[in-house]
Amino acid sequence: MNKVYKRFFLFSLLMSIGIFSRAQSTIDHMDMIDFTRLILPPLETLYENAKNSPSVEMYQAKVETEESKVLTEKRNWLKYFKVGGSWQYGNIAINSSFTNENTPLFFQSSGQSQSSYYGTVGVSVPIDDIFDRKNKVKRQQTEQRFAELEKGKWLDEQRIRIVNAYVKAKTALAMLKKNVEDHNVALTNYKMTENEFKTGNAVISDLNAAKKLETEAYELLKTSEANIISEILTLEILSRTKIISQ
Repeated sequence: MNKVYKRFFLFSLLMSIGIFSRAQSTIDHMDMIDFTRLILPPLETLYENAKNSPSVEMYQAKVETEESKVLTEKRNWLKYFKVGGSWQYGNIAINSSFTNENTPLFFQSSGQSQSSYYGTVGVSVPIDDIFDRKNKVKRQQTEQRFAELEKGKWLDEQRIRIVNAYVKAKTALAMLKKNVEDHNVALTNYKMTENEFKTGNAVISDLNAAKKLETEAYELLKTSEANIISEILTLEILSRTKIISQ
């Protein structure tokens, strides 16, 4: 039992290490991206790639299923006809024996091969089927059309979701440039104040105020980067398009 627990613990540890390594690799990859130079793909490309979604495949399968049902309903008239038949083949044999006081016992056998077959054809047409057949086909065609409309509706809704995520990502990218500029200004101001403090031209309160501004600007910058990553990853999922992920 202890060996089982040890193996389970080792397996769990290896899995945790593997997941952590992949997560760390993803984080490192994100850190290497210069978001200020990132250009999003055109919306038309995102729309087209979104058609590769499993949801679209599901709706397409439903459309094809309904289409096959329409063909089945159109061919349903074949059930009115019934065709049957059979074929048989075999041998017929007659065995006999004869003997008397003057004749020794002897056997006689005769046989014949023969085959036979027959076929039947029947027609049975329910009256209600004749008058309702057109309506049945039409109902099935309506189901097929409804499946096609469901697919189109989902694609339209997905386009709206992609547009919303796209606009949010563009806005976040624009805000990032301003946050970078603000942080650079705050960092430069802090370094200048630090040099002035070293030469005696600034007091500790000036240095603290400059550092506070730099820290706040840095936090805003990192928050902006996190928002960009979140919005772009959402856009990747919606559009089935790799933008920043590996």
